[in-house]
Amino acid sequence: MIKILEGAAENTIAIDIIDGYELADEQAIEKMFEKKIALGITRINFLAKTDQISLNHSSWKAMWNDGLFAIKHMKKCGHIAIVGNSKLEGILVKTDNAFFQSNKADRAEKYFDIDDLDNAMGWANE
Repeated sequence: MIKILEGAAENTIAIDIIDGYELADEQAIEKMFEKKIALGITRINFLAKTDQISLNHSSWKAMWNDGLFAIKHMKKCGHIAIVGNSKLEGILVKTDNAFFQSNKADRAEKYFDIDDLDNAMGWANE
């Protein structure tokens, strides 16, 4: 289940993933992204708080679709902040960023510890 987080700028989507991440969640995020595109926003930032996610209750298909959507819309992505409590997530974000990051497009993915949520939101809102 996803919950919208407060404090996001107009060009930012900020969510908290609680328990499982399902196809309905992935589709809701796609709709939010497409709504921002329809508003004329050309660079969309994203923050995902993942400290309460349960992979046992999540859909691998939803995660796969999410990745495909991100690749398809990569040129419209800006800052992506992942906020969690796992060193493994931090490593995965660094690996992902090796392919995703573009200084020219100001596109980057960054991991933040859960205690640093305010800084993560600030960075995502840049």
